[in-house]
Amino acid sequence: MDFETFYQQVHIQSLEKNYIRFRGRKLLSYESYHLISDAKEKEKLYDSLVLVFTKISRFIIFNEQSGVGISTELGSHLQFDIKYYETLENIGIRGEIKAMCVLPYFDKCILLGYQAF
Repeated sequence: MDFETFYQQVHIQSLEKNYIRFRGRKLLSYESYHLISDAKEKEKLYDSLVLVFTKISRFIIFNEQSGVGISTELGSHLQFDIKYYETLENIGIRGEIKAMCVLPYFDKCILLGYQAF
């Protein structure tokens, strides 16, 4: 299964509240998360994982302690470990990324489809 097909399946199941589990955590799509308007319902999803497939709009932060922060064309701000700095720099502004992040802060993100060293 390719990433796009996987994302679509996660999205469909997220809309149905039939969440896929990944390593014991609920996994949902970015779009389905932002469709939830009830704060208590969102709070129940804290520490769940969210898939974000988008383009980089700008780099926000480069810090040896906190890692690399980027803004996306979806308007979200993602935080990656420092080990992803060169990969994100090579992808560049307007480059496409596929990431999985921890909710609610979209931090502790990993890049999908790239090796991290």
